[in-house]
Amino acid sequence: MDRLLAAMGLLDDALPVFASARSLPRSGVLLAIPTLVASGLLSTAEKIYGSLGPSFYGLRTTLVAYVLLALLRIPQPEALKEYPPGELGRIVGLDRMPEVKTLRRKLARLASLKGSYLLGREIAQKRIAERGKVLGFLYIDGHVRAYHGKHTIPKAYVTRMHLAAPASTDYWVNDQRGDPLFVVTLRCQRRNDPHACARAARSTRTPGAAPALHRCL
Repeated sequence: MDRLLAAMGLLDDALPVFASARSLPRSGVLLAIPTLVASGLLSTAEKIYGSLGPSFYGLRTTLVAYVLLALLRIPQPEALKEYPPGELGRIVGLDRMPEVKTLRRKLARLASLKGSYLLGREIAQKRIAERGKVLGFLYIDGHVRAYHGKHTIPKAYVTRMHLAAPASTDYWVNDQRGDPLFVVTLRCQRRNDPHACARAARSTRTPGAAPALHRCL
């Protein structure tokens, strides 16, 4: 019925339905749902993106699917071909997990809306408001990610490959308890530039975060 309603343009996202079961493979990832809700990702995304339009797999389902797939160590949608869609669908409360082309299409739709900057800023502001007392000292953890796309970007040393290759650098900024605050991705970074992360943080205009980050550096 939900698929029919979505086809008729009367449904933006199918509600998850769970039932008692004796065996539910990979159900341990559902323990992350309360943390996911508390993080503010879903509510903030709804505020920024609104709706992806009439669909069976809407905004909430798409985000939950991506998060749970990451926790299951399924890094890319293409890897879903190795798993039964019905089995994975049960952990999101639906008859089947979105297929590869569906997840890719949803991700492209989100990217076209260009709301990732606002999404990251809103979540960071929420965490600062909730954990302001533990932001006097920040941990900054840099990670280099090899880039395999079609664009030309600068090279960086990739440790696991033991060579310099096109790569981006993620700076994960965490509070003194080790909980994440926000992440800054630099694709055109200069090596040995200790102020690159601070400049990027200032560009986010997240109140309270940039000054603390600058002092930390």
